[in-house]
Amino acid sequence: MLTRSIVIRDPFANMVNRFMNDSLFRPSREWATVWGIGSRLPIDVYEDGEGYTLVAIAPGVKADELSIETEGNAIKLSGEFIAPAASADQDVQTLRNEIGYGKFSRSFELPEDIEADKIEAKLENGVLIVRVPKAEAVKPRSIKVQAK
Repeated sequence: MLTRSIVIRDPFANMVNRFMNDSLFRPSREWATVWGIGSRLPIDVYEDGEGYTLVAIAPGVKADELSIETEGNAIKLSGEFIAPAASADQDVQTLRNEIGYGKFSRSFELPEDIEADKIEAKLENGVLIVRVPKAEAVKPRSIKVQAK
């Protein structure tokens, strides 16, 4: 049995495919920073009865290079990912650039009042964990019912 394949000739699609597959098409550092590829700090936020936990992936960032600020019930994390030394070398040609670097800043408005003076943060193996306790007034309470 003889089968034939159908070839669709779309000049625009062919042009886009050639452009995207071209070895000269490489995002520059400026492009990566503008569009936030890797320059953002990926964060998960969790809530329990006592407060909030923010978990961020910050490989290569030192604890003293991170900044944590609060205002009201908002929290802001900021710092900078430093470019790898190889990319600064004039004799090295970058073939693929997927590791983002540059300054980052993330802010979150938490839904309830927080105890800013009791916030704890630790950085271990590139993972930042920030514990933000809820204000006493908004914490859930259990009330014991008395029988008469």
